[in-house]
Amino acid sequence: MSAAASFPRGTLIPPRPQPTLAEKVVRAIVFALALGGVLAVGWVLRFLVVPLVVGLLFTYVTGPLADRLENRGLSRSSSVSICFGVLLLGLLVVAAGVWPSVESWLEQAPQEGERSAFEVQLEQRLDGWQATLSAKYKQVDWRAAFEKVRHFLQGQRKALVEGLPAMALNLASHAGSVVLALIIAFFVMLDGSAMKRAVVAFVPNRHFENALVMIDRVDRQISSYLIGTAVENLLVTVLVAIPLYVLGMPNAFLFAVIFGLANVIPFAGPFIGASVGLFFSLLDPNAPSLGALVAVYVVVHLIDAMVISPVVMGKSLDMHPMTVIVGISVGGTLGGVVGMLVIIPLIAVAKAIASTVAQGVRNAATD
Repeated sequence: MSAAASFPRGTLIPPRPQPTLAEKVVRAIVFALALGGVLAVGWVLRFLVVPLVVGLLFTYVTGPLADRLENRGLSRSSSVSICFGVLLLGLLVVAAGVWPSVESWLEQAPQEGERSAFEVQLEQRLDGWQATLSAKYKQVDWRAAFEKVRHFLQGQRKALVEGLPAMALNLASHAGSVVLALIIAFFVMLDGSAMKRAVVAFVPNRHFENALVMIDRVDRQISSYLIGTAVENLLVTVLVAIPLYVLGMPNAFLFAVIFGLANVIPFAGPFIGASVGLFFSLLDPNAPSLGALVAVYVVVHLIDAMVISPVVMGKSLDMHPMTVIVGISVGGTLGGVVGMLVIIPLIAVAKAIASTVAQGVRNAATD
């Protein structure tokens, strides 16, 4: 009778005892203290956030290459060392190509109270255009119009000529963070499998296999997205650099790199990257005409938008090109620039999780 009384009628499983109010209060206090401790440790170690994120990005981009080399018979340490060497070589090549232009700007930076050569060139061009237009269209008040243009361009000139070298020096001052990011990437690539197993060890046994498959698929999707983004913007950089060099654009490699980096931002990025080169053409008499530069940037952007991005990103993520385009549009509508940046990897991760859950349900149904 006592055994039967402990079971509600019509059930085979005894009810779980409900915690008392005191137990709920104790659990809430313990949870709050644990959460506060985690947040406090995170605040103290907040300087590690940027190196950790950058290190993980390096890991996702170079990790698949290390896996392929390991599958071909190389040891894990040798594979990671080769990938790291390739990564460092690429960073050094970009730095070597960009630094001469930045160094030239640093050398031309005027002393306090002096006018730079860029400022003089900008003033001469604006004066010439104002004189030409005033002589041809006398009924228009070009003086007032050009005063507004001068005010705007002078501010942009200061940001470009003075701000970019300062930004370069600021980045150089954070070299320690870059070194720390590379160290993090090295050890994550070296012991990434062990780290995954340690995380999955906390999963119950019945969900162990599905959790392992899900983590692997999510890793693959994030890695594919980052690699696809890197390939896309590398191609865009090359496509811009070649015509700029042929046209005789000073610092062609630097402006191509700026356009490629800005191209990471969907829609707005190409305009930001192109505006830097177009504005510089106003400051340097050796730069090509504005019309030629506009044609280069427009053609490259159209090639990227209609061919490179849908094909490269679609193949790398196993998505239809229309999914990529619609996803970026929805992300921009909901979250602006940040939404456009994160929507595609979020779709990829959601796809990986959904496919894993569906596969687990199918396997459970057939068992």
